[in-house]
Amino acid sequence: MNKLIGCILLLVSGVCLATENLHPIMPPTTSVGVQGTIELNEDVYSADMDVSAEYALHPRISVYVDGAFRFLSYSYEYSTEGYIHNYCNLHVNGFNETYAGIKLLMLPHLGMNLGWRFPPGEGSQINRFHRLNLEPFALFHVSKRLLVGTAFRYNTFLEDKNYMPGNEVGFKASFVWKPGWNDSLNTGWQLSETFLYQARIEESENRNLDKPYRGMKDKYRGMKMKFDAMRYFKIVSIPVGFGLNYEIHEGTLFGFETGHRIGIEMKVW
Repeated sequence: MNKLIGCILLLVSGVCLATENLHPIMPPTTSVGVQGTIELNEDVYSADMDVSAEYALHPRISVYVDGAFRFLSYSYEYSTEGYIHNYCNLHVNGFNETYAGIKLLMLPHLGMNLGWRFPPGEGSQINRFHRLNLEPFALFHVSKRLLVGTAFRYNTFLEDKNYMPGNEVGFKASFVWKPGWNDSLNTGWQLSETFLYQARIEESENRNLDKPYRGMKDKYRGMKMKFDAMRYFKIVSIPVGFGLNYEIHEGTLFGFETGHRIGIEMKVW
C-alpha cells in the first residue's frame, strides 16, 4: 500500500498544479485525497478538481504535493446606474499553482513544514511568483481522540521581471477530533477545523522604477477558515474516507479575496 501511494505521489507531483489547500496541522503520514470543489470568489464562480498526496518516508519525515485543475470560471455583472448593462465572462481554464514540500517532526511535539509554490498555468491570474514557505509547528494531544496544532508562517518570494513581492507572516491553528474511532480498523469519524491569519508586512516593489517610486502599496491582512467532516470505512482492507468540507476566506485583492469553497472529497490512507 505504501509503495502504491508513493508511486501515485510521484505521478501527481509531475502533472498536477493547484490552489493552496488548507490542511490541519498533523504529524507526517501517508495519504492520497481527491475532491471536487465549487468556489465563489469576488463574484467569480469556479469548478475545480483537487488532488492532495503525502508520503511518509519515515514516521518523522514526509513529502507532499497539492494539485488541482480548474475546469471553468464564470462571472456575471449587472448594472442599472443610468443605463442597463450586462456582462458575462466564461473561461475554460487549466492548471493552477503547484504546492510541494517536506514535513519534519524533529521532536515528539515540535516540527517544521517547508513548502514551495510554483507559478500557475492558465487556471490562475494571481500568485504568479515562486514562494518559499517556512512553517514551524507544535502538536498537542489534548486527549486520545483530539489533536490540536499551532504554527507560525513566514513566506518569502523570488523576484520576477523586476517585481519583488513583499514578505508575509501568519498564524495557523487547527484541531482534529475522532469521535468513536476504531483504532484496530482505522474507521470512524474525523472532524477538523483549520484557521489561518496572514498579513503582508512590507510593500511589494516594482524595481523597473526609480527607488522612491517602487512601493506598490499592497500591504494586507486576511484570514481563512476550513471545516472538514470525513467518515472512514474499511474497503478491501484499506481505510477509505468520504466527506464534505467548507472554506471561507476574506481580505483584500492582494491577500485572501472574499469567497467560499465547498468540496466533496475522498481520501485513502
